[in-house]
Amino acid sequence: MKKAAKFFLIAFWCYLIGHVLWSFSIYFESPLFVNSNFEIWLINIPFGLFAIFGLIGSINFYKNNK
Repeated sequence: MKKAAKFFLIAFWCYLIGHVLWSFSIYFESPLFVNSNFEIWLINIPFGLFAIFGLIGSINFYKNNK
């Protein structure tokens, strides 16, 4: 159970970071970093990590409650 909770916590933080970056991007309207393509990649990476860690945490949670 501790292992699954750790993955869910990491997934939550990745989602929070991605959402904050996305909100800043919308609020400031101009690219915050080098260019817009780099900004899009920088915003999408935390959401991708969120999906991966959430999936791993879900699998571990399922295995522990089987």
